Amino acid sequence: MMIREVGIFISLLIFLAVVIHPDLLSNLSERFSLMYERENYFHPFIYTFIVYLLLSLLRYMVIKAIQVIRKITNH
Repeated sequence: MMIREVGIFISLLIFLAVVIHPDLLSNLSERFSLMYERENYFHPFIYTFIVYLLLSLLRYMVIKAIQVIRKITNH
């Protein structure tokens, strides 16, 4: 379970990084040097954590809704 969540987080981190900074695919060293100069190392993790929390909340709500629907349809 924990490994799956870490995999989801890392996949989300990579996806968001590429979507927000498409130049990562073409000029990775320049992007890292800009990040080093500006000293903003942790902002990708913070943004990813916020999106991960929102997705986790959505997943929880969907699971609970499915459980309620199944309980209603079984009676």
